[in-house]
Amino acid sequence: MEKINNSQTDRFLKLSKGYTNTYERNRRIKDWDSKEEVAKKILEDFKKRVGDPKGKRLLDVGFGNGAFSVEFARAGAEVSGIEVNPILLNIAKENRDKSGVKVDFQIYDGNSFPLEDESFDYIYSTNVAEHTNSVGLFLREINRVLKPGGLVYLSFPNRFAPKETHSGLWFISYFPRGVSEWYVKHIRGRNIISELNLHFLSYFTLLRNLKKTQLSVRFEVDSPNLVKRVFKKFLALFNIHHSILLRTIMVILEKK
Repeated sequence: MEKINNSQTDRFLKLSKGYTNTYERNRRIKDWDSKEEVAKKILEDFKKRVGDPKGKRLLDVGFGNGAFSVEFARAGAEVSGIEVNPILLNIAKENRDKSGVKVDFQIYDGNSFPLEDESFDYIYSTNVAEHTNSVGLFLREINRVLKPGGLVYLSFPNRFAPKETHSGLWFISYFPRGVSEWYVKHIRGRNIISELNLHFLSYFTLLRNLKKTQLSVRFEVDSPNLVKRVFKKFLALFNIHHSILLRTIMVILEKK
């Protein structure tokens, strides 16, 4: 895949309403420039934790600049992607065309997926759930378009990580969203929570909303380290995934 160029980053930041703060803009640029290498690592992790995407119908929810979708397509998956931002749609199409792969990119309204029921084998979504108006609706839509037996690779920032991922501020995710938004805006002079439609999610938020779906957490207890293996199995006894202790909740969901 051709390396994402800075003109795309500049165009996105210029045309988008978010990322008005220097910290957020610099973080976005850094993330954008590393997308290609991260996508390769994500593909390998996906193969280990979910399976080989070759020949599978895969949906990328929140495709961003298209780097992950392109990598999955290069691995042989039949890829579709949805995104709320039309600027990102154009950029993703550019990167798809440069790469010479086929990906069906679409815009959606941030609520209902414009896709048929039970039409995908795999779904991939990272750092998207925390930007949705309703994580419950988000998960129900994932459940709707996923085939029975299908798998979801899902990740989002852990609310209980001391340092909030998007802002770099300490402990703001520990408080109600309204309180944190007031503090960040009026005390720190930043507007990131409303600009990015940022919500604070935890593993328990996920479990609570999964009850209205046919999705469940697949517990990953294998490890070459005996202590880690035993600890993961112990947590699983209480329906707790080990990523509850990490900065990012990273789970595989399975549809019954």
